[in-house]
Amino acid sequence: MKILYLCFTIALLVIESCGSYIIGITHRLNDSKDTFKLTVTTYDGLILPAQLIRTANNSKKILLFINGSTPSDEKGFQGAIWNDMGKMIPEKHEFYLRFIDIMSNKGYSVATMAKRSYVYPTKIPRPTLNELALDVQFFIQELKKSGLLKEEKDLVIVGYSEGSIVATKVLGILKKQPFACVLLGSADMSCDCNDQSIENFDKTDVYRRLKKWTDEQIKTALYQWCEIHKALRNMDEKKFENEFKKSKPFGFGFANWESFYIDKEVQTYNPISNILYANVPLLICIGEDDMAMPMIAGKRTYDRLKDTGYDKVTFRTIEKEVHSYKKYDVFSIINTWLSTNFRSTDFVLDKTDSLFIEKYARANDLMNEISAIPFGGGFPEKIIGCYRKAIEGTPLESTGWFSMGLKLFTDGFMDEAFNSFDASINDTTFTVMFASYVWMGHIKDIQNQRKKALEYYHKAMQIYPGFPVQHDNWNIKIDKAWIEERIKTPFKGIN
Repeated sequence: MKILYLCFTIALLVIESCGSYIIGITHRLNDSKDTFKLTVTTYDGLILPAQLIRTANNSKKILLFINGSTPSDEKGFQGAIWNDMGKMIPEKHEFYLRFIDIMSNKGYSVATMAKRSYVYPTKIPRPTLNELALDVQFFIQELKKSGLLKEEKDLVIVGYSEGSIVATKVLGILKKQPFACVLLGSADMSCDCNDQSIENFDKTDVYRRLKKWTDEQIKTALYQWCEIHKALRNMDEKKFENEFKKSKPFGFGFANWESFYIDKEVQTYNPISNILYANVPLLICIGEDDMAMPMIAGKRTYDRLKDTGYDKVTFRTIEKEVHSYKKYDVFSIINTWLSTNFRSTDFVLDKTDSLFIEKYARANDLMNEISAIPFGGGFPEKIIGCYRKAIEGTPLESTGWFSMGLKLFTDGFMDEAFNSFDASINDTTFTVMFASYVWMGHIKDIQNQRKKALEYYHKAMQIYPGFPVQHDNWNIKIDKAWIEERIKTPFKGIN
């Protein structure tokens, strides 16, 4: 079961994902990778976009990546929220994007597909785990029909988080099995609510170590979990959608995309029979500090398999790793396990690994440096120093450009602030285009370029996401009414 905590500080751009696609090379990522776009027609007639990033040296296996519980597209975005106009608001899924980036640079082709919950977010009834597994099966068939996949033994299925559960469901329905399967998750979220002992609760270890919770706090969490499970067993989808989601039992908020059928089944689902049926090499790789799918749950799946005599399973934990796999280790572990024909996960970082680690470390350091500078200004040397690092080549994601733009604006660097907002818009993965256009209009107003300012305000109006951008430090709320007022009256600055 997923619990949603949301806090909006910036606007997110709505990106439509329901268009039609044609198989073929659509653009060149670099000299060694091509992207092929496909459409997958599901058993019930839904049309889901998909893609395959293929390397020039495509001697390695194709990794078919199945993302976690949130609705996600084929490009690395998730849409966990809806605005007040009923549209899904995409945002980057960090691990999903890093998986595509890093594993394709290791020489693997990577296949991804949009989830039906992303393309059809308001469809009722909501998806079941079996439907998600069938969608993957149809994707595999489409890859074969297109000629991008010769046969299933060229494929490795990789399931992340809830996708690890779906991956085992896929194994249970395929007549021809893949080369191997990787579970970046336990594939098991069952909880024995007949036993209220916290020592048998999967999350006890991480709650004690990471949250420093007392036994009483853990008992409360276990009780709440079991009460929700009991409630789900005694209601239908209509009640879940119309009453239970909105009631916030125990203070929880259920996300709009939550599926009654999935939340109900994961309580009791056991992946063992599907894995035994597939009889393929299996890697279970779990972070030591994973609180969503704790390593104890992953170890339980491993132990159950070993108890049956299954000798094709490898279990590996990553020290101090969390659910979103922030460290680099997981990519090298998968690569080593596959390249040694499942004999080892003991990896050694090569030059390419080191370059990637440095790239993400520099980006993270710059983002932290920008975040540490107050929005109120007064640190001109620090913020202009961050700007210079970014324009000199330190990687910076769109949210970093946007935040830096606001802080450059506050300290009077108008041209640099404009360039930062422009960079965030030029970042094709950026989801705060609306807010950037508004601030670019503000800057042009202050620079007495009213005609240009109006152009940016009108662009912002066209893509207004349906909820405001709140700048609490300046007591500014940028919404439709704010833009309409700026179209009438030029922006004069902030106090």
